[in-house]
Amino acid sequence: MFELLRKAVVLGLGAIDLSEKKVKELVNDLVKRGEIKRSEGSKLLDEILKKADKSRAEIEKKIQEGIRTALQKVDIVQKKDLDAKIKNLEKKLEQLKKRVEK
Repeated sequence: MFELLRKAVVLGLGAIDLSEKKVKELVNDLVKRGEIKRSEGSKLLDEILKKADKSRAEIEKKIQEGIRTALQKVDIVQKKDLDAKIKNLEKKLEQLKKRVEK
């Protein structure tokens, strides 16, 4: 299940990167044909890329939330929770050792 989610993420981010290349090509083509000035092309490209980065960040956040939700549904313990439980058990074990040594 995790591998399927990972592949979906990679495919989605790859599509965004591919789209970024296409946008650059399109803007460069508009400049070459004289439909927009180079300075306008740079501004347009920057604006589009900023929006793409924002969208990418939002997509990544939603994917992470989806993965977290899926892991909770299948009741898999997260590493941080497991580490906390181990520390707690180690602490109790030390307390028990001290009692036995008395």
